[in-house]
Amino acid sequence: MDLNEKLKKFKIIDSHMHLGIMPNVLYYNYSDERVFELQKNFNVKVSICSHCISFYDLSLQIPEIMKVDDKFGPFFYWNLVYNPKIASKSLMIIEDNRAKINFAGIKIHPVLHETRIDSKLYEPLWEYASREDIVISSHTWSPYTDNPKQFNGNPLLFESVLQKYPKLKIILGHSGGKINFYPEVINFVSNHENVYMDFSGDTIYPSVFKMVLDKAGKGRILFGTDMPMMDIRYHVASVLSADIEDSDREDIFYNTAAKLYNF
Repeated sequence: MDLNEKLKKFKIIDSHMHLGIMPNVLYYNYSDERVFELQKNFNVKVSICSHCISFYDLSLQIPEIMKVDDKFGPFFYWNLVYNPKIASKSLMIIEDNRAKINFAGIKIHPVLHETRIDSKLYEPLWEYASREDIVISSHTWSPYTDNPKQFNGNPLLFESVLQKYPKLKIILGHSGGKINFYPEVINFVSNHENVYMDFSGDTIYPSVFKMVLDKAGKGRILFGTDMPMMDIRYHVASVLSADIEDSDREDIFYNTAAKLYNF
């Protein structure tokens, strides 16, 4: 059975993608319509999106989300962005609008906002998300990199956060981002039942899924693409070609996210 035929067996939730233009967008003729078309072509049923404008101008994210919803209907669910440097404004926007949209959770980007995950500037968010039982998705990356700002997104910095807020539900976007760092991140996740991994990014290899299953157990992996920065075919093929059971693929592609987000 070829990969196209195999894919038809699975429905997908993309737990990590974007709309709008980022500086490193890979599609030559980018458009939201093209992203939507590709997602539908690959049997994605729901996409959890953070709009690119949100990372740079919080006041524009709700108008842009409304435009997308008018155009595409209820296909997209939304992560609203928390900027730790304007915490009160961030939480006000989230609280005022989460009932008005298909709200999924809250997105943080410690690298773009140049704020370490364990900074006190995130404390208002941890308190709010714990109280309201909201899923937080964080950009994470390896500290073993030439870009020193990526250390702000070191997922192991969540250790001290989770000691104080053990009920937080955290998704490690990109799962630390680099192959040589995955074993450390997997070990960390295995010790925290409410921490999940998505392997959106550019360094995934199929055997990593079995590594997580063997060390951390079932139900800890979410499918993500990081579209339009990445190509969905890369991520789909990695899951389909992994040496795992179809039941595990069903969890990765759909079931784990559906349970986490109460879809």
